[in-house]
Amino acid sequence: MSNIQLPEAFISRMSDQLGDELDAFLCALEDKPVRGIRMNPLKKAAETGNLTDGERIPWAENGYYLEAESDAGATVLHETGAFYIQEPGAMMPAAVLDAKPGEKILDLCAAPGGKSTQIGCAMKGDGLLVCNEPVPKRAAILSRNIERMGLPHTVVTCAMPEQLADKWPEGFDAVMVDAPCSGEGMFRRDPETRLEWSAEKADGCADRQREILRSAAQLVRPGGRLVYSTCTYNPTENEENVRWFIREFPEFVPEEFKLPGISAPDGMYTCYPHRVKGEGQFAALFRKAGRIRKNGSTFSVLMIAVGSAQCG
Repeated sequence: MSNIQLPEAFISRMSDQLGDELDAFLCALEDKPVRGIRMNPLKKAAETGNLTDGERIPWAENGYYLEAESDAGATVLHETGAFYIQEPGAMMPAAVLDAKPGEKILDLCAAPGGKSTQIGCAMKGDGLLVCNEPVPKRAAILSRNIERMGLPHTVVTCAMPEQLADKWPEGFDAVMVDAPCSGEGMFRRDPETRLEWSAEKADGCADRQREILRSAAQLVRPGGRLVYSTCTYNPTENEENVRWFIREFPEFVPEEFKLPGISAPDGMYTCYPHRVKGEGQFAALFRKAGRIRKNGSTFSVLMIAVGSAQCG
């Protein structure tokens, strides 16, 4: 249990959000955090020990719950890319994106690479995956994880979202926006984040998220899809940003999605730790109106242009 108290303003807001569920939610935040592991189907390990003996994560292909005391991250199997250690709730947005082999997909805010590697594994080495991170040091970590997991047809870029939107308008079948956020979903896993929380911080994050979404909207081809996700419970950053987005970009329509254990008839879902075995995570799915356009040259155009989008 954490000895760092939750901010009173946060508790008050969550009371408005959850009503009678508040006590169950607060109790869940004081439980042990939940860990997960996602095996890499592109690298068949001869031995995995007991890593795959545990409970399956229902919404994540190749995902398993990991014992809290496991030292799997310090093993040779980890270093050689046999698996990726990832919080189970964080595996939900990439499952919502539902990447297919042969697609062109952009992960716009990709570091450290959990969602990128999950998308890349689903693509099975067929298509093009662009993983972008604007911060150079974080982009280097992202690049190492992409290389460790052995993802083919994958490019790491270090550019601002608006730069990519300018170079690759309507260039992708799907775009993932796992936006920087106030991090309320990390309150159980990293209690120190409770000390950094403020309502003003959430408002600032929401403004930044909208700017990223403006660029993301330009990058999706007609008929394509966009997933917006955060690791916070805050409606300013989640539901209100969704409502803003569909007002600002009416060509994007929320799309219902269903995963094992998760149902989102309005195209939005929040993982709360008292409802789902995982940490806090939000995801929304949109479909861009318009007919799907076949463009066989897009792959080549992206590969030629990517050099000018990379960090120097």
